[in-house]
Amino acid sequence: MLNTTYKRLSILFIILFLLPFLVFLGVSFLLVEQRFYPILYQFSITLSLGIALYYFLKVDRKWKGWIGWFFLVLSLIFLFVGDTIWNFYAIFLNQEAPFPGISDIFYALFYLLAFIFLTYFIRLLRIELNPSEKFMIIIISLVFLGLLIQQVVLPILVSNTHWLEKTLNVFYLLGDFILLVLAFVLMIQFWGGKVAKSYAYFILGISACTIADIVFSYIFGNYGISNWVDIFYLLSFLLLSFSVIIESMLYINK
Repeated sequence: MLNTTYKRLSILFIILFLLPFLVFLGVSFLLVEQRFYPILYQFSITLSLGIALYYFLKVDRKWKGWIGWFFLVLSLIFLFVGDTIWNFYAIFLNQEAPFPGISDIFYALFYLLAFIFLTYFIRLLRIELNPSEKFMIIIISLVFLGLLIQQVVLPILVSNTHWLEKTLNVFYLLGDFILLVLAFVLMIQFWGGKVAKSYAYFILGISACTIADIVFSYIFGNYGISNWVDIFYLLSFLLLSFSVIIESMLYINK
């Protein structure tokens, strides 16, 4: 039963990604009006969040991990609010959303709560990595952080942009990095089990967000109402929502 539900939801989420993606291609080739893309984007994240909430609310609250995933669900809600505010400008005002703007308050809260979600489980499970696992995580983290600082963060800091814009861009990128490292630690702990899937989707979601944030930091100002970078933000939101669903299905109160 769970496998059937999983397959159906997988197909649905693929459709939720493809619909805005195909519309964006139509916008790119001037076949579709530009504001239809943010409308479909909003539809996809609304439905995906609704499904994630539906499954999460069915989870037995006696499960010790419930509060941890509650923080992730709450972070997704803040991310949804931020995206909704961003899309409001495109759909109703037909203009590019401001950056920095009100939506950034909710994006910052997303990172904070996602961080709490991951650290909660690391503390709850009292994770202890063996020397080889620690070495692998440290090396990968240092290499990635070095490249991130050299290729992205430093150019942002020396750019001729407002200090708040610089601060937010760096905050988002470093936030992505921290979430990726913490999620990777958890996935190693659960590797090979069913629980690992949800953390794998979480990592993929944050990875997509990282790609989008890196590109966004370079091109904002020429972003426009719709941009191909939005595809990665959409993919990120869908993957994060799907991670909540997959985890919730393991602990549904039957």
